[in-house]
Amino acid sequence: MGNVESRFLIGTPEMSLRRPLARIQPVQAKEGTPNIDTDKLRNAVDGIGVVEPTIAVKSPEHWLKEVQQIGPEVDALIPISVAALPTEVWNSHPQALIEKGLPVLFWSLTSTNEPDMWRWSASDMLRALGVNVRLIKNAKEGLLVLKALAVKRQLRNSTFVVFGEQNFPWNANAVGHLVTEKLGTRISVRPISDIQKRYERIAEKEVREFWETRRARYTEKTVREGELDQGIRTCLAIRSILSEERALGFGVNCYGDLLIKGDRDVPCLAQSLLREEGYIASCDGDFCAMMGMALVSLFLDAPCLMSNLYPVMYVGALMEHFRSSLAPETNKYPKRTWKNLARIGHCGFVGVVSPEMTPSGKVLLKDFGGTYEIKRDGRGCGIDGVLRASERITIVELSLDGKTLLVTGGKVRETTRHKGLSHVESTGLLEFDDLGRFIENISREHVVICYGDHRPELVLLAEVLGLDCKLL
Repeated sequence: MGNVESRFLIGTPEMSLRRPLARIQPVQAKEGTPNIDTDKLRNAVDGIGVVEPTIAVKSPEHWLKEVQQIGPEVDALIPISVAALPTEVWNSHPQALIEKGLPVLFWSLTSTNEPDMWRWSASDMLRALGVNVRLIKNAKEGLLVLKALAVKRQLRNSTFVVFGEQNFPWNANAVGHLVTEKLGTRISVRPISDIQKRYERIAEKEVREFWETRRARYTEKTVREGELDQGIRTCLAIRSILSEERALGFGVNCYGDLLIKGDRDVPCLAQSLLREEGYIASCDGDFCAMMGMALVSLFLDAPCLMSNLYPVMYVGALMEHFRSSLAPETNKYPKRTWKNLARIGHCGFVGVVSPEMTPSGKVLLKDFGGTYEIKRDGRGCGIDGVLRASERITIVELSLDGKTLLVTGGKVRETTRHKGLSHVESTGLLEFDDLGRFIENISREHVVICYGDHRPELVLLAEVLGLDCKLL
């Protein structure tokens, strides 16, 4: 597992943007010396979870009543045994757990930090009856499970806002309900005019004061002063809407709505600035990419990037889109290696790369890059960021069915500068562990990338969320 670099956050995020503390309810089978020391458990999970006061079972009737009365704020139940013999009340009266539907965690022994082998059979029996059971291997895994349970609750109480016409395959009106059904997150669709009509409310003084507090991580390169101001104004307008909706994240359908109407008030800078405040932000209004980013950011507390994926072996598709194959240099990357090479790029640059993902901790602000079809004209404010070369990465993608999570690994090879191509000034070159298998299962061109090898953690998260995880 790789090291996790924390997301850069400005101040303390709003409560709705913070991963909550997981709440766990210990239930002791009977009177006596417990196999789990709840004081040690409470100390071990401090800052990640809350251990409720232990319910000491007095009789089967008491057990049934107490389990039934556990409130909705509790994320999981922890059975605590007294003796090693498997004669506990949850074995004799499992119906209470079946009806309650709460996850059940048989915690690792606090005295030795190892799994409790005497719960093998209880775990299997309860699973056979449909109870969601996990036998915790050690304290480290236990903390990951608690984080995952907290993310599960946060997503269930969250909203994503997507702005613009729903005319891409990630059509929230058509398939957004699938994400809501699986993970609980509400998808709110609003017109781009909801952003634009707020611009006049934002005074020039507010724009300048806001930028003075946030400009340290940004270098103004080719962006025009008026276009930079517009980028900040777009950020503030979007933030006001997110605040009203108590939303976790947002995306704007630029290419299917905003840009084709001739507008250039793109939200690239808004994405980066609002990520600093704890929001999730993706391109093109892709709510599934937004969810993939949420899984990474909330669970790992790590920065991430979403962008378009272009396998370099797909010469025809690249030529059609860029009027160039963007072929890697064969002296550095022989053609026999191309089967696992892919570029990422969006809007003329690598994508909206947050400053903390660059070697320097800064990004350049340039005029919006556009595409071959939508010409770069000096308007707008785009972000030009460089990836850290040779870093291991984890790549994830949530499918549009809302229940399939693809997870794979790879490495950043370089950030390539494409001379003479103003509509694709830079791209990231990635080497996948097995690009072919990933493509066989791919949902769409949008992928989410974070630094480090976090495949085991994300597989665990998927299990807790009930997602079908394909580790490729």
